[in-house]
Parts: sequence; structure tokens; C-alpha cells
Amino acid sequence: MALAFPVILILLGATYYFMDPASKMHLIQCPWRLLTGTLCPACGSQRALHAVVHGHWIEAWKYNYFFVISIPYALAAVLVSWYNFGNRLDGLKRIVFHPFVLRTYVVLFFAWWIVRNLLGI
Repeated sequence: MALAFPVILILLGATYYFMDPASKMHLIQCPWRLLTGTLCPACGSQRALHAVVHGHWIEAWKYNYFFVISIPYALAAVLVSWYNFGNRLDGLKRIVFHPFVLRTYVVLFFAWWIVRNLLGI
């Protein structure tokens, strides 16, 4: 799996580099939004990912704040889980997977879901 992740990441990045989800050809439409008409926490993530792979971080931020904020955390989680380099990253692993950090992330996830629908972001 450790080797598959970079390959999948490169393929996903290439897909979003060459295919613009903001065009009429959507890669995947949000089933939550189709059913309810409201935004889920991940709505805008495809467009944000497209902006990130093009180096347009401010544009990505406008599409989905939480996605952009989650990138460093997700990369740290993958790094300490699959590429710990002889347990050299155990300190970071304890932080990333600490129950307080995980609970905070979940609370922020749901708070983002509520706030973005209330404020229409």
C-alpha cells in the first residue's frame, strides 16, 4: 500500500490537472447536494483540488476552506502511517492520532458543514 499511495496520488493529480470540474463535465456530482440541495462539507473539493494542482491556492480556498486546511493534516496522517522511516516520526504520529486532535477534527468538520450552509459559503 505504501507504494500504491504515491501512484494513486499522481494519477489523481494528473486527472484533476487536465480535467476541470468547473466545466460542464463533472467528474462526480455530490449525492448529498443532489438529494437535499444543501452543501456537504466536501462540496467544492474537486474544484479546490483542481486549483491546488495548478498552484492556485487562493482560488482553492474560495471553493472549500476546510479542504485546504485539511491538506497538511491528511498528508501528515499518511506520512506517519505509511512512511514512518524506522519510527522517526512517532512523535508526530502521537500528535496526529491523539484522541483530542481527532475529536477536534471531527467537530470542525461538522461545524464547517453547518456554518457553510448557514452563511452560504
